[in-house]
Amino acid sequence: MSDDTNPEYGKITDEAVARLKARLGKRYPIQQPYLRHINQDSITHVARSVGDDNPLYVDPKYASTTRHGRLIAPPAIFYAGAWGSWDLRRGQGLPGVHGLHSGDEWRYFRPLYEGDEMHATKELVRADPMEGRLAGKKMYIQADEIRFYNQKDELVAIQVMPVIRAEREESKKRGKYTDIQRATYTDEEIAQIDAEYEAEIPRGATPRYWERTEIGEDVDPVVKGPLTLPDMVTWLQAIGSPHVRSGKYWQQYRKSSPKVAVKDPETGIPQAVERVHWDNFMAAEIGMPAAYDYGSQRGGYATYFATNWVGDDGWVAELDFQYRGMFFNGDVFRINGKVVDKWRGAKTGTGYVKVEFHTTNNRGDDIMPGTGIMALPSEETGPVEFPVDVREDGRA
Repeated sequence: MSDDTNPEYGKITDEAVARLKARLGKRYPIQQPYLRHINQDSITHVARSVGDDNPLYVDPKYASTTRHGRLIAPPAIFYAGAWGSWDLRRGQGLPGVHGLHSGDEWRYFRPLYEGDEMHATKELVRADPMEGRLAGKKMYIQADEIRFYNQKDELVAIQVMPVIRAEREESKKRGKYTDIQRATYTDEEIAQIDAEYEAEIPRGATPRYWERTEIGEDVDPVVKGPLTLPDMVTWLQAIGSPHVRSGKYWQQYRKSSPKVAVKDPETGIPQAVERVHWDNFMAAEIGMPAAYDYGSQRGGYATYFATNWVGDDGWVAELDFQYRGMFFNGDVFRINGKVVDKWRGAKTGTGYVKVEFHTTNNRGDDIMPGTGIMALPSEETGPVEFPVDVREDGRA
């Protein structure tokens, strides 16, 4: 049987779309998160997964001297409360149709502290047909709103997570990315990337005051890559995986959701569709030249870029970014940004700045453009007070 009629792959049908839309507006608890407990181990694992060596996340002694008095979690940890759960995608609809995480909109209200416990809910807020170069008219876009709470049921963060659904055969047939060449590097180029890593220093204990931050000011750049399989492993160790399971758990998952598995053509062994992120064959099944990153992983790198600049006394209040194109194994990218606006909140007087950033890969493509709103400490009014809600605060 040809790949064009592979029965393991799903189709976007009227019936499947109707089942998907039946979930609109219904909120469900996430009952099987990868991570619930915020402790030194979970905080450190997440920080390591995005390459963040800020002592606020990895050094309890240092953290005890900050305004927080203890370790706090880097914002990438929220991906472990929902994205890495086993039930975020339960009832997601369109079984067997490939999903491409296409961006994230984040609002962060208050810290998660060492000793906290996290839980979350999900709600489908969008389900619309779309057309694109990847698979023509055989595409759909859906988005979940995910709300995160601490053990006091205080709202800690909100994520809106859009996912593009595309039929695999159509994606492979169109071959949007098939002409892309794998990246290679000289020793000198690797040395240059290493030097850029060494130059990344978190703002840390030095306050970045609102009054001294000017529109047009550059944001400290960060580099990521060249992307390798160990980067994927490190991410999954910290955040979890929606589909990777072992032994009886894997057998039961395939039984309940048959289209989560695709046979390896060489061995006949059913393996998780998620292996597009480490297996070039499976990536080729959707028209990719090589395995590629997780969208959430790229989002985690964006949070690192933001917290690295804002400092321990500042707060990343909002992030909104889109995943454009792929970050293929072997690729490298650099995030650069600039302050484009600043204002004070109408209700609280909090000083905010808006940052615009771009993520340029080794081919010159911007694969994650976005914006962020940061709350900064003030020489006049003092530290940032929690909760921070930019939209509720308004603009003076």
